[in-house]
Amino acid sequence: MPDQNALKPHSIQKYGWIPDLPDMRDHMYSAPMPTLATLPTSVDLRQQCPPVYDQGQLGSCTGNAIAGAIHFDRLKANQTPDFVPSRLFIYYNERVIEHTVSTDSGAMIRDGIKSVNKLGVCPETPDWPYDITKFAKKPPASAYTDAKRHQVVSYSRLLNTVQQMRGCLAAGYPFVFGFSVYASFESQQVAQTGVVPMPQPSEQQIGGHAVLAVGYDDTQQRFIVRNSWGTGWGMQGYFTMPYAYLTDNNLADDFWTVRMIEA
Repeated sequence: MPDQNALKPHSIQKYGWIPDLPDMRDHMYSAPMPTLATLPTSVDLRQQCPPVYDQGQLGSCTGNAIAGAIHFDRLKANQTPDFVPSRLFIYYNERVIEHTVSTDSGAMIRDGIKSVNKLGVCPETPDWPYDITKFAKKPPASAYTDAKRHQVVSYSRLLNTVQQMRGCLAAGYPFVFGFSVYASFESQQVAQTGVVPMPQPSEQQIGGHAVLAVGYDDTQQRFIVRNSWGTGWGMQGYFTMPYAYLTDNNLADDFWTVRMIEA
């Protein structure tokens, strides 16, 4: 029997992706040539991912997606101790860069990536939990001290081509991205099945959402994506999107991959 929570449109959740502004200084990702030469027909990194987060009624999707990428990379590198990267820490410091700390304004992925490169990220702890009522409160000094021990050492922007996206996933790494959300994304069908359709011309755009791509399937021509709405939505918190959704500049943008350890 399906989870009853999954049968309800998840409209109580907020979005929060603001498209990046163009910056010619971005370092572009290039998938390894041996990987591109022998791309498998499918990749699924879900078994290597940490438990799905729930952002709640806060526009912190960028912080949740980036935290998921960092958490994945720490697990992949067997870094200890295991912890959930502080999503509020990332979201706060994104908004410091954007001068919007007092409002739940959402944020740009690039600013989140730059913050975890410069400042790092602290763990979520009993002293600094994911309490959305404290989104505008500056993290304690101890959080910034701890964060310095957990800095992203490199990050790259992906071209929105199927080859580069699949190459990144086939190399064993997820990527963060943002997409325009349309009404069908909040439908009961998507909440129950996790299968996101291409938006129809008549659909209303609702907002922008940041998520983490963790796989693909050439047969279905779909990417596997990790959401931050808990496990009661979609496929235990995951969903699939058509390749065409991510390669359309009008529908998706800001593809980033991070590393906690230099390759």
